[in-house]
Order: sequence, then C-alpha cells, then structure tokens
Amino acid sequence: MRPKYHISPEQGFLNDPNGLAQFRGKYHVFYQWLPDVVPQGSKQWRHCISNDLVHWTDEGSALQPDEWYEKNGCYSGSGITTEDKYFLFYTGNVRDAEGGRETYQCVAVSDDGKSFQKEGPVIYLPDGYTAHFRDPKVWKKNNSWWMVVGAQTKELQGNVALFESNNLKKWDYRGNLLDPSMDWGYMCECPDIVDIDGQQFLIVSCQKETGCKGIVFSGKMDYIEAKFQLDDVGNLLDAGFDFYAPQSFVDESGRCILLGWLGAGKLDYQMSQPTVKEGWLHSLTIPRELFVQNGKLHQQPVKELESIRRHERVIEAEGHTFINQETWSAELLAEQISDQKFSFNFGNVLKISFANNSMVIQRKHWSSEEYDEVRAEISVIKNIRVFLDQSTAEIFVNNGEKVFTFKSFFTDDKWVEVESEKTIRIKIWRMEV
Repeated sequence: MRPKYHISPEQGFLNDPNGLAQFRGKYHVFYQWLPDVVPQGSKQWRHCISNDLVHWTDEGSALQPDEWYEKNGCYSGSGITTEDKYFLFYTGNVRDAEGGRETYQCVAVSDDGKSFQKEGPVIYLPDGYTAHFRDPKVWKKNNSWWMVVGAQTKELQGNVALFESNNLKKWDYRGNLLDPSMDWGYMCECPDIVDIDGQQFLIVSCQKETGCKGIVFSGKMDYIEAKFQLDDVGNLLDAGFDFYAPQSFVDESGRCILLGWLGAGKLDYQMSQPTVKEGWLHSLTIPRELFVQNGKLHQQPVKELESIRRHERVIEAEGHTFINQETWSAELLAEQISDQKFSFNFGNVLKISFANNSMVIQRKHWSSEEYDEVRAEISVIKNIRVFLDQSTAEIFVNNGEKVFTFKSFFTDDKWVEVESEKTIRIKIWRMEV
C-alpha cells in the first residue's frame, strides 16, 4: 500500500508540508511528523531532499520540540533562502496541565541546508487573537519581508494576520489581512499568497463546522493598505476528499510549485485507514506547478515526473475496452474525449464518469462495499491525467483546471475498464523510481 513515488513516512504519522524551498540547487521538503501513528502529539519537522522533485532522501528530523517555546510541538511553517542561508519559520506550541495554549512564531537558520540552529521566537501573540495562531508563511516583495499567520480572532472567527520586516528578525504587525464580514470559518490555517504573471491568489485552509478545505481566491495583495482585495468568492483548490494544508514556493527557475497533505478528514476517518496497521499513515501529494490560464489558477504535475515513466502503452479505446494493468503505480493520460459520454473503472476502487456536463468520481471506501462520491459540473472535458500510486489517486482535468485527490486503496485486481461512445486515445505508463 506504500506509495512508490510520493513522500511518505517509513513509520509514524505525516501531515502538513512545511519549509519548502530550493537551496543551492537541491529541493527541500519538510513535513509534520510523529514517530507513532497518532494524530496529535509533539510534532517534529521531518526533512527530505531531492535533486529532481522525484527521488527523495529522508534526512531525519530537522526540528524537534526541545526548547521551552515549542515544548509541545514544532508546528507548521515555511522556508526562505537569502544571503546563502536557509531560514525556517514555524510555530512553537506550548500547552499547560489544564490544556491552555501558548503560541510563538519562531525561526531556525542553516548554512548548509541540513543542520538548523534555532534562534527562538520572533513574534509573540498580538492582541485580538486566541492562541490558535500558527503556520507562518514568509516571502519578499517591494524590498520588504512579509509574513502571514493563520489565526482565530477573539470573536472566534478565522482570519489571517499580516506582518512586515526589513531584517527577518523584527516584525511589525500590519493587521488582519481579510475582510471580517466574510465567513472564514472558526480558524484559518496555512495561509499563502501566490503571485504568478502579475496575478495574485490567496490560498487558505479554512476550518468550518461543515469541514476543513483548502480554498483559493483570486484578487490583489494591497501592500500599502495591508489587505487582500478579493475578486471572487473562492474555489476549492482540490475537490477531492484527501487534500489539505497546501504550501507553495518558487524554485530557482521561477516556477511556483505546490505540495499538499494527502490526508485530512475527521480523526476516525483517518485512523480507520488500512496503513495504520502497517505502522504509518498519509503521504504528500506529487509536486504540482501552478500556472494561470484564462485568469484562473491551474495545477499540473511537475515535468520531472515524466522521467520515471516506463513501458508506454498507447490504446485507441472505443465502446467497451478492458486493459490489463501491470501495477497501481502508474500514470494514465486520456485525450480526444470531448463531445461524448465515457467512464473509467480502475479495479473497482476508483471510477470516473462523464455525462450531461457532469463529472462523477467514486472512490471505494476501505471498510465497506460503499463508494464515496464527488460530483463536478464541467461543460467540456478535453483531457484527463490520472496519477495512481498504490493507495493514492490524483486526477487532473482539462490541464489542471480542476484537480481531485483521494486515498484509494487498490487491490490485486489490476485492470482498467473503459466505456466510450467514440474513440479515446489513452496512454498508460508504469511509474518507477
């Protein structure tokens, strides 16, 4: 069940991606980690390094909660590189015996990208917020450093706090980034500002009573007024069941790359998953390049993933087509699929169908014979890319205009069934690292 080309822990519990950056040519990904398969505890930052965004080495824990300001966990945060140093900004979590919480925004610095020296808190909790104040994301704009922190106000409403600095050490509070009259839920987590080709997007993981989702808003980051001016009401960044806490970074070639937590959901949903019995839980998504097309934010798998394609098969499918599948670590590309009804069935675990401007994705639940279902209104489908990896599925529709991520626990029934009204051109590759 362990994914072959996704980052996952050898043991223990994985959640949010943290500290993403490219430093001296190498890609660095950290993630929230616990050595046991339990969702809550004193989180550490597990560290992975890659030359190509595909092959990763596990460097062990880079940050462990061994200082007073983080004694109950090194919570999520971000990374930046400047002056040939690598800075990690993260939340130090402190709890008392009665369950009270303290929060500190902290920094650690490295000269070599492997050993990080903690320099302690740089931001203490401002007035107007509860101690649910975490996940600092830092970037540079207009000769200033900026930081957004996910927050809950004293009114128990979600928002994002904005800070500015000229030296990464002393930070000035600029206020709430978001309009408090809007419904941001009871907490905003993992805020991120993305700037691509002069267009700005706000990504925020909103916690609401109805669930927790990563949402993207187009708009304008007003650095003078210290506000994000919205142009729309927001859309799901990923409409699948198992995607949360995304984070982006800009690599040395200028690409904006995003990874998310391929997990999430209520605790009983997470802890019921089959890999718990194997001693590990969750993975990160494949790295995705963000780009703008027709004014909308799109996601596509990074091109480096093409390097692990093996044994290409090209199939002209029409009517009913049965395809023997060699492995569930695979990529499928379907083209020439517009103007028709069609369906794909991946071993009775994942089903994708399209008819009457409606796309339906069904994922078999691991503890029953039932299927969980997502529906999306799409007028035309031009292409679909599906990335499968033993227990995960990531589906990119129309060049990444819409994306769906699922836990999908595939079985030994290795086949794909296709139904179509006209010819569909399908390419399938094994993915081998």
